[in-house]
Amino acid sequence: MRFFFNKKLKEKWGDDLEVTLVNQETLNNKLVFRKLMSEYYQEITYALQEGGLTLEIGSGGGFFREYHPHVITSDILQVPGVDVVCNSTQLPFREGSLKNIVMRGVLHHIYDPILCFEECERTLAVGGRIIMNDPYISPFSHFIYKYISFEFFDPNADWKFERGQPLMDCNLAMGTIIFKKRLDDFKKRFPRLKIAHTNYHTFFIYLLTGGYSYPALIPKWMFGPVMTIERFLKPLRMLLSSILFIVLEKSGDAEGKN
Repeated sequence: MRFFFNKKLKEKWGDDLEVTLVNQETLNNKLVFRKLMSEYYQEITYALQEGGLTLEIGSGGGFFREYHPHVITSDILQVPGVDVVCNSTQLPFREGSLKNIVMRGVLHHIYDPILCFEECERTLAVGGRIIMNDPYISPFSHFIYKYISFEFFDPNADWKFERGQPLMDCNLAMGTIIFKKRLDDFKKRFPRLKIAHTNYHTFFIYLLTGGYSYPALIPKWMFGPVMTIERFLKPLRMLLSSILFIVLEKSGDAEGKN
């Protein structure tokens, strides 16, 4: 697999900013992969609450603004197209000032999700949402994340890790650890953040697009047929899924009363 690894990405590996720019270039040029990211952004867009500010955390090389033009983009790095440079554990927004907080492929890069969710809860208005798309560890994706992905993977870890480089240091299993293995702990710690919606998807298609790291195995015109097959296999999603989509909504108080 190392032989097929994105050459530009390999050359820049270790430099967070340069890797982000290479990822941005990959999204712009690899059309079948961009199509998959568009599907993710559309799912996020449908879950947005209306009538307030939307913040995207970890905007990096993404293009969510094409689907929500008024989004406030943010990143821990000074990347072109980012409105606010900040850390997700210290958001520069007033209490209750945000209607939506969006994270696509970001949660597993946050070294202390507890601090992040505390900040999200603080800055969200009542009824506001945290909308996340992140890796999910199913029996099938476990093999992919362990043997094919280049990012760190430990499903038995705690739901935090040592702070280091924001892009290089991560745990692909973070979403599964928090919202499957440690869900009771999460609910006790954040009683006002209620799960409003979950979805498990993306079976083979990410692997076939090559993601950021490998060449695409299918042309763009095959995206539709592959997605049709994935929809047919939806009853097996808990066995095959590699992505968790989850929406948290802030209630009026700890008991969920408005």
